[in-house]
Amino acid sequence: MSLVLLAALVPLVAAKAHPEAYNTITTAPAAPTGLHARSIAVSTYTYETTSPLPLTDYYYPYDDIPYKVNPYAVGRGPQSGYNVCNSTTEGEDSQCQTAVVNSIDDFCFWGAPGTTPNETIGDVEAAVVAYCTRSGHGARIFPPGTFTGVQFMKTDAYIQVVGFFNQTAINLASDDSGGELDPHGADYLGNPLGGLVYSTGLPSGDGETYLQTESWNNFVGSNQFCMKLCDPAYTADTNNYCQNIYDLVGCNYNMPSNWDEIEGTFMSCEGDLQDEVGTYTSNGATYTWSQPASLPATSTLPWTPRVPSSSNCVYYHSTDLFPLESLGYQSTAVALDDVSLTTSPATEPTSYGTVGDSTGTATTASASTTASASGSQASAASGSKASGSTATLSASKSASTSKSSSTSKSSSSASASSSSSSSSAAPLRVNVVGGVVGLAGFAVGVAAIML
Repeated sequence: MSLVLLAALVPLVAAKAHPEAYNTITTAPAAPTGLHARSIAVSTYTYETTSPLPLTDYYYPYDDIPYKVNPYAVGRGPQSGYNVCNSTTEGEDSQCQTAVVNSIDDFCFWGAPGTTPNETIGDVEAAVVAYCTRSGHGARIFPPGTFTGVQFMKTDAYIQVVGFFNQTAINLASDDSGGELDPHGADYLGNPLGGLVYSTGLPSGDGETYLQTESWNNFVGSNQFCMKLCDPAYTADTNNYCQNIYDLVGCNYNMPSNWDEIEGTFMSCEGDLQDEVGTYTSNGATYTWSQPASLPATSTLPWTPRVPSSSNCVYYHSTDLFPLESLGYQSTAVALDDVSLTTSPATEPTSYGTVGDSTGTATTASASTTASASGSQASAASGSKASGSTATLSASKSASTSKSSSTSKSSSSASASSSSSSSSAAPLRVNVVGGVVGLAGFAVGVAAIML
């Protein structure tokens, strides 16, 4: 028998004696879940498309982001800015379209792409760019004097940051009522086109690794802002906490918060989950409200959104959160001096935390379960000003612990609430411009498809 034939027979004999050693059928691995599953599912085509996919289909590791997510001249494309953002792109004219939300002292949200405060969200939503609280993200940086109150909230399903600010800091016209930015839009390409959002602070994260979420929304306007990032790994219930179909009802309904407590304070809290937007209970029955195509400014919705309970709130001095040295190219900028919101805390905290401290070293906020209708608006106070601090992003606050008497709040006039609902209705700020733009965008998308 030749050596060649003998060599061929040896493994066959071994297989006969020990068949398990040569069994090519292996047990299927456990199905991946959460962020890992999503990255596998889309990785085969994320980088290989020749026309734009829906923005929510794109997944990129933070260290492997493409220069542009949407470089395609299709529909509203290509995107106006770029996604690779670093020290070379950071500055007052940055066109960075990658936003980061990590903590109360490190977050971004979307603002106008121009360099003068005369734009409206309805006109520039496709081209908005990232503005951040500190240098290091390759974006624009909020100038000193921007914020008059901020709350960062972490829950099991999402994180969010909400508050009051001088919207001219993101080059919006001072009277713009604003609108919603989200990863959908009528053509599913997002606003901004190609906009990516990352965080090290998602509930499923390790506090260090940047994880992407394609489920988020951001409202800006009337000197109020709110931004929420939903954790793709959350599966405890089927609620969608980051819906993008309620663009006309703003922060008050999409991210219910105790606005009276937030005004004039800077705090980071843990919180319970909010109700899914549009779902509410009245007289023991559960109802779902669908947003119409338009809402008159005098509209009253049949319910007031429940404000989730919060706990372990740590209060901060704004100068600790936003020190001058963290502001990069803005560090020599003159502070904003037209903040039109003069604020002081509703209740002065008895102690303050230090940046990075999430332990119980500061006052714990009392839990709240109902919204305050009077605290759900953020219109600028007419004729009042607060000088901006040159060493912080926040506006200077009155020494008094009570609300400044010069601070006025306005709300849309509201008709009497429906007698069939036991929940009192909340005043509604309607984003008419955003709704019109959304309908126009839908028409353009349909026309593009027909062509």
